[in-house]
Amino acid sequence: MLPALTSLIALQDVSARAEDARRRIAEAPGRIQALDQQLAGALLALDTAKATLTESLTARRGLEGENGVAQQKVSKYKDQLMEAKDNRQFHALQHEIATFGAEVQRIEGLIIEKMVEGDELTAKVKAAETALTNDKKSVAAQKSAIEADVTTLKTSLDSLSAERTRIAATVPAPILTMFETYFRARKNVALSKVVDGLCEACRVRVRPHLYNQVRAGDQIIQCESCQRILYWVPPPPKTDEPAPADAPAAPTAT
Repeated sequence: MLPALTSLIALQDVSARAEDARRRIAEAPGRIQALDQQLAGALLALDTAKATLTESLTARRGLEGENGVAQQKVSKYKDQLMEAKDNRQFHALQHEIATFGAEVQRIEGLIIEKMVEGDELTAKVKAAETALTNDKKSVAAQKSAIEADVTTLKTSLDSLSAERTRIAATVPAPILTMFETYFRARKNVALSKVVDGLCEACRVRVRPHLYNQVRAGDQIIQCESCQRILYWVPPPPKTDEPAPADAPAAPTAT
């Protein structure tokens, strides 16, 4: 194979790995920001649950206050009932007792509903607290992993950049320029292997005479469809399969 073509294959591999490292490094701040947003969401959920519980408890205390007032009135009218001077006053007091008695029952029903609601909301607050605690641990671990990954990637990128520079120096300038152009234009794939007569990148069939030239590997050939530089890797040699143990022996010459 043409030495420049061998170098280009190695150059593409190194360049692609370097670009992948750069991409992952660039994505790290966004991943960390997404984790911060996840944590902020868990904290907001807890704050919302606590605020809802506080509102419910405040409403319950208000109902308990109203209930106390209604009960006092029932008690007061019952005391006055014992001192009623005539039937008219007696019936009027009974009406007030019945009215405020019904009000007490209504309010007590609402208080019970608020008590049940309070239990449910308390459970939600506890669940939100647990979720926040778990998210804090998870986010901290994921952030540490991302930061460690970035450190490793930066070290790897330095090594890959040095290796790329070394390989690029072995490629003639015009061919290197061609590689750089198509590497950027073709999503980091400037070279494509030919498999079964097809360009592996664009899946277009290579014309027979070009295919033969690619197989010869002694010049730079571009795909007529996607313009990528083509190369061919010979298939591994086939090994003879051993004969089955129970195969009949070959006849001997007489």
